Amino acid sequence: MINQQWLHTFLALVEVGHFTQTAEKLHMTQPGVSQQIKKLEEQVGVLLLNRIGKRFELTREGEILYRFGCKRRQEEAQLYRELRFDDPHKGECRIACSGAMATFLYPHFLKRQKIHPGLMVAIEGAPNERIIQSLLQNVIDLGIVTQPSPSTELVFESLGFESLCLVLPSDYASQAQNFDALKEIGFIDHPDGAHYADRLLSANFGEQFHSVGKLSKKGYINQINQILVPVAEGLGFTVLPEMAVHQFPQQALLYVVPLKIPIYDELFLARKKHRILPMRYEWFERKIKELLREGLKKPNTPV
Repeated sequence: MINQQWLHTFLALVEVGHFTQTAEKLHMTQPGVSQQIKKLEEQVGVLLLNRIGKRFELTREGEILYRFGCKRRQEEAQLYRELRFDDPHKGECRIACSGAMATFLYPHFLKRQKIHPGLMVAIEGAPNERIIQSLLQNVIDLGIVTQPSPSTELVFESLGFESLCLVLPSDYASQAQNFDALKEIGFIDHPDGAHYADRLLSANFGEQFHSVGKLSKKGYINQINQILVPVAEGLGFTVLPEMAVHQFPQQALLYVVPLKIPIYDELFLARKKHRILPMRYEWFERKIKELLREGLKKPNTPV
């Protein structure tokens, strides 16, 4: 790596054009300037100056190094400007949450990006554990999770509670919804399907329910916006968070079963404890809380 002090002296010499005046400008001695130029020439292995009496001219190699030095100086100046000024309207914002939450939040984030094109919004739909790992590894800066991690490196702020929904085809709205009926309809599975169904069905169907594995599986899909399509077609039932259900465009084809025992997930905004986020994240944090404040109500007796 080129010695930065020697390069600085070389740039000053080229721009001043005189050894003694360069020494005065840099508060050095004239022999000190000459010595640093000689050391720089030894380091790069080429002659940088043709000395002509008290004057000098740059060699071809000296001109190349001068251009390099000017570019490096400009880059350093830009670096210092960026370090000292945190622009709230520029830079990348990396956020992860569930697929349903991403679908809900992303249009609002895009409106912000249209106003400030210098922003780049990266939002990923991911399961809880991957969000936690991505935060710990600094792959993302904000996450929305349902299960806080015991890691002392993270902090979690409650956003509210979201209910789980038992969703059937609309044709079943007038029929009794006991566990035998669910077994007959069949289950539409998804990445969180077994986890959601186990919690909701065990609480509401008691001894009738033994395990998700006892259900007839009618399909599996990992795309959040497609999970309810087979339900709407009458092919089975599923269990999903309320937000995912509300975003399905064909609501008339669905029937959300009223539950004796509601099941809720608490949502948390997660971030690194000691990681100071750029100012551009302030708007996104406020917007997330604003959008979810009314939609996520705290239940009287969460399960």
